Amino acid sequence: MRQFMKPERIRIIAVLAIFNYIFLGSEYLFDNMIRYATDSAGVVRAQNYVLGISVIGFLLFPCINRYFNQKMREIGLYLLPIAGIICIFVIQEHLSYRSMLLSGFLLYILYGMIGSAVHYYAVVSLSTEKGLAQTVGFGYAFGLLLQFISNNLIHNSTVESVALSVFLAAMVLLVRRLSLECSRGVVGAEDSGSDSDTDIRKNNRRSLRHPMLAALLLISIVVLMTCIFSSLDNAVTLVHAGGSVDIGQWPRLLLAVSGLLAGVLFDIKEHRFMQIMMYCVTLLSTMCVVIIVWGGPFMAGLIVFYLSAGFFVVYFTTSFMDLSYYMKVPELWAGLGRATNNICVGITGTISLMLIETGDGMRISIIALILFAVISMLVYLYMVQFRMDIQEENMAKMLEKEREKFLEDKFQAFVKNYALTNREQDVLRLLLSSDESAQVIAEQLYISRAALYRYMASLNEKTETKSRIGLLQFYYSWKQP
Repeated sequence: MRQFMKPERIRIIAVLAIFNYIFLGSEYLFDNMIRYATDSAGVVRAQNYVLGISVIGFLLFPCINRYFNQKMREIGLYLLPIAGIICIFVIQEHLSYRSMLLSGFLLYILYGMIGSAVHYYAVVSLSTEKGLAQTVGFGYAFGLLLQFISNNLIHNSTVESVALSVFLAAMVLLVRRLSLECSRGVVGAEDSGSDSDTDIRKNNRRSLRHPMLAALLLISIVVLMTCIFSSLDNAVTLVHAGGSVDIGQWPRLLLAVSGLLAGVLFDIKEHRFMQIMMYCVTLLSTMCVVIIVWGGPFMAGLIVFYLSAGFFVVYFTTSFMDLSYYMKVPELWAGLGRATNNICVGITGTISLMLIETGDGMRISIIALILFAVISMLVYLYMVQFRMDIQEENMAKMLEKEREKFLEDKFQAFVKNYALTNREQDVLRLLLSSDESAQVIAEQLYISRAALYRYMASLNEKTETKSRIGLLQFYYSWKQP
């Protein structure tokens, strides 16, 4: 636990928590304000639109990070919270549907840029560390707790907007600090003659032979899972916006609990069981869709939704951050989990809303089951990508152990055949493993160079060779009798 709670990781958890808070908190404020200008279905559509457009920001950050100099990035970083705060207060004033929608568009493009930066800097900072899923889970859970506290203590939209603005400014300062720390790391890598992006990928603990294929499979999995989870979200939002059921704030604590639990479980064996766990959660969510559309107990479905939704957020966030280690442009892929989810919510959310409004339980159930079947196939194919590499790694380790055993057996046989003393064995081992000069080898053995030459002369005499090179050639060509 002490290893996990390093200052660097605490900062990353803090910035992830604040990002999740302002992202979800602004969504909550937007829903409540735009409700004055449209009906419940219009609220859901507007929410889907602003979430979908945030993908533009997620895609803009990699371009800005690669093609803009440090000074331009600094200026943009300071202008960003000013524009965001203006958008928050325009939404809070709810003067018209159009002004709120346009402000929501701009605000979530800015959030997309910030989110992409947050996830990328987290990936760089944690490149040599374990516990990625737990970091994501803690950040998500604490963000939800901030939102829960805010929603229960603040009952005035103006105060709520002020709180969001303050946290937005604080997050930008934390992002700037992470950026400076990562920049120093990149400069250090360049000074040592290494490529920073390559080093990030090499520090990961698993290998992936076909990263682009794995990326396409992961995108497809998240897209289809989003269809199921957005359908659940739309059903819940419709009920909440319609006022027929007061969901309240307490069920949101289940999201925090599920986020923490997902982080701990997903990190078991370095994400080896993450796919199968998420597969089971998706099965449960699919059943939940069927239960709700057929008029089953809403609160039971709501609890299942909140528990599974936390797992899904930690899943797609961790999966894409982990995948970024293998990609040539890690800053693009680190935050692509949230971007993929948001664009799918924007596109498929409207379609699922139309299906839910029809009340055709049979059609919705069939579509959900088909989606789950396709997800099953894609999850298997994605798991195979890592499983093949794991098998190859195990085989390579086994062959390396066998090689080391063979070399040691040969050395011991050579020692016995030529009756080498302990000191002669030490000298021979260093001669076989080192190309250093006689002086360096003597220092490593804590003997004088003259003493080293005497041992080497003894080895030459016993093996009937005349030089260091001759001794080595004789050893490598020698075969056990």
